[in-house]
Amino acid sequence: MVEQKAKVIIMRIVIPLMLVIFLFACGCANTGPRIPKEELKKLEEEIEALATEIFIKDWVRTWKVGFNVLSILPEDTLKKRAVIGALIVDNSEDIAKLFGLPTEDGCVVIGVVDNYIADLAGLKPGDLIREIGGEEIKDNEQIAFENDKSTIIIVERDGDRLSFEVKPKEMPYVRVRLKQTGKINAYAKFSGIQFTSGMVHFVEDDDELAVIMGHEIAHLVSKHLPKNIRMAALCGLVGGLTGPFAPLTTQALYAPYSRGNEREADYIGLYYAHIAGYNIESGVALWKRFALEIPKSRSKSFLRSHPASPERILRVKKVVELLKSDKNPLGEKDE
Repeated sequence: MVEQKAKVIIMRIVIPLMLVIFLFACGCANTGPRIPKEELKKLEEEIEALATEIFIKDWVRTWKVGFNVLSILPEDTLKKRAVIGALIVDNSEDIAKLFGLPTEDGCVVIGVVDNYIADLAGLKPGDLIREIGGEEIKDNEQIAFENDKSTIIIVERDGDRLSFEVKPKEMPYVRVRLKQTGKINAYAKFSGIQFTSGMVHFVEDDDELAVIMGHEIAHLVSKHLPKNIRMAALCGLVGGLTGPFAPLTTQALYAPYSRGNEREADYIGLYYAHIAGYNIESGVALWKRFALEIPKSRSKSFLRSHPASPERILRVKKVVELLKSDKNPLGEKDE
């Protein structure tokens, strides 16, 4: 018995050891030229730096389109905020490296709206914010301006401390953020508007980006989010009465309501984008690309929460016709 147990113990040790040796040997197979670690590390750092640069450019581009669309909204549409036309974010290791900053503390200007308050005052991307109105700035949550009140901003630039005077203006405001993912999406949240980098790369120009931006802003102006929550809860309550069919029933009840809100956001959003100076006819090419590259967007299923792409193409054309005839689309009812 003892001898048998000893054999079992030996086998438990020998077999895993042989497996490790086998795997190590396979890993040492000839896979081509040797890659020096230093060379690989350098390339990895270059790619990370390039990825950061692209992400920041995409974020600034999206934010500028959002700023332009928000700037034309009537005063009573969204909560207002005093702004200077500068995208200021918390500093990070990647941002510090991108702009050659000496520290990861504080906040950094990563974009400014052309010919607006911050730009005219002299602020530039890469400026490290040190003080605003005499208060030391440690993070983005501290940044707040008062409408029409001159404020001094102290920044660090190329090792020098510079002072700029700005006079903020109030306008309808929501945060515009960018999420680094390949998924093609954009959505409105209570905290603002979220675009994905996949969506920013999917659109071909700022006109197409504005069509999506106008749509998401229209969701917020029309207060679709709280309405959707209430309706979803009601549909869930009614659907719960159908037992095992509850999920399907809930979706069947909610989907038509959701499509109605999406149609309204398409409709109003196109008008916002147009007033902001963008060519909304680009929406035709945008939704056609959706239809061709994302087949499920063509679906007319009763359970879909969004209208099909062909319908959205026609909506763009109808709104453009109204605008060309000098009619205000918001004064017309969608069929």
